[in-house]
Amino acid sequence: MSIDNNDLEFPHFDFDPTKVIIYGGGGLSKMIIEHVRVLGTYEILGVIDDQLAPNTDVIGCKVLGGEALLKDLYTQGIRTAFNSVGGIGNFLVRLKVFKTLAKAGFNCPVLVHPSAHIDPSARLEQGVMVLAQSYVSGNARVGMGALINNSVVISHDNILGVCTNLSPGAILAGDVVLDDFVQIGMNVTVNIGVHIGARALIGNGATIKADVPPDTRVFAGSIWPARGQGPTEEA
Repeated sequence: MSIDNNDLEFPHFDFDPTKVIIYGGGGLSKMIIEHVRVLGTYEILGVIDDQLAPNTDVIGCKVLGGEALLKDLYTQGIRTAFNSVGGIGNFLVRLKVFKTLAKAGFNCPVLVHPSAHIDPSARLEQGVMVLAQSYVSGNARVGMGALINNSVVISHDNILGVCTNLSPGAILAGDVVLDDFVQIGMNVTVNIGVHIGARALIGNGATIKADVPPDTRVFAGSIWPARGQGPTEEA
């Protein structure tokens, strides 16, 4: 067989999917950086953060600069980023980062810690993060950018909307629906079949036994609905 030298040339790709940036240098970034290191799949080039000075060290990762660097990184073939801005208490800041990255041409893949378990029939959309020792059960649907923190249980047939945020230890029973931007505090329990409306904020340790309307705040340690409580308690 005759082989032309041109046949032996390697193809050139204009990006490297193994090189990533971490967007945000706050507390959550330390968890995400270690999470990425444990996977061993990616090379972290550094952190993007508008509030931290360049060369600031974040557990061994240097801050490269702010949002303005995204264009240059893109031209260098970097197209993958992880959003480490949690946005607990203000979902808009996490959503804004996703919009910024998308506009700059970056992809935000699903990130699942090796110690987490995702059932085969569950579906995770782009930008979802599942941290250590969490469980996403059969037929669950997790929307874009959702953050599932450590030791969270997402039971069968749950539906989680865009940029929902579940803090460590939260437990959702089966057939629970969280609309877009719902935020669930630490050690919250949600009963089977409950529907929590968009932008609701559920405080640490609360027990949710019935549907929660949109834009409602349920305070830490409380039971919803409390005896004698009206249908809503606005945030």
